[in-house]
Amino acid sequence: MFNVFASVDGRITTSPGRNVLEWTGAGVDGEANRIVHRLYDELGCDALIGGSESILVYGNHWVELDSPIPSPKAMDTFVVVDGRGRIDWQYTKGLIVVTRSDVSPAYVRQLEDKQIHYIQTGTGDHVDLVLALEALYELGIRRLGLTGGGGLNGACLRAGLIDEVSVVFSPVIVGGTHTPTLFDCEDAAELSSLTRLRLLCTRPVGDEGALWAHYRIVRQ
Repeated sequence: MFNVFASVDGRITTSPGRNVLEWTGAGVDGEANRIVHRLYDELGCDALIGGSESILVYGNHWVELDSPIPSPKAMDTFVVVDGRGRIDWQYTKGLIVVTRSDVSPAYVRQLEDKQIHYIQTGTGDHVDLVLALEALYELGIRRLGLTGGGGLNGACLRAGLIDEVSVVFSPVIVGGTHTPTLFDCEDAAELSSLTRLRLLCTRPVGDEGALWAHYRIVRQ
């Protein structure tokens, strides 16, 4: 289950290296951030999964909000794909880390010292997402909410690992050439590479102009 918020033109930040929470802090996201967090539970997600890039951006570009975003119940188990072993973990409650089998021994020692549950799969440039999801299934996770960033979203899309797409569109247009999008991945070489969707519902949400669109992936 893919569930995020974005601009009308499909951008998920203002520009590279920027934290999308600044939309919420400035009051221009149409309450999309809070609505998306509620949807994780309404859509039945029992855990969330995100990429290390988003967490690193949050750390380097912190945005203070006037009021906190309510955490969905699914946040009790949060899976982070950190294939290169770049994060020095400070918050570990409910955390599961997915990393490569050939990640540095020092990173594995950190995970073990901090008693973080971890899954090692894949070598080289990327983790093996298919095997990672199989391992998460063995842990009892049945409906996983994919939160981004664009690189992880794109990798899951191209690997055929997404069954539903839920996007809350904020009433803003960002534009740009290098701004992260909903799905950052290799270009579609031909029409057969396109992912077809069947609309389940669409409706205005909140009072600030946001629009929710919910689709199911159509398997070929």
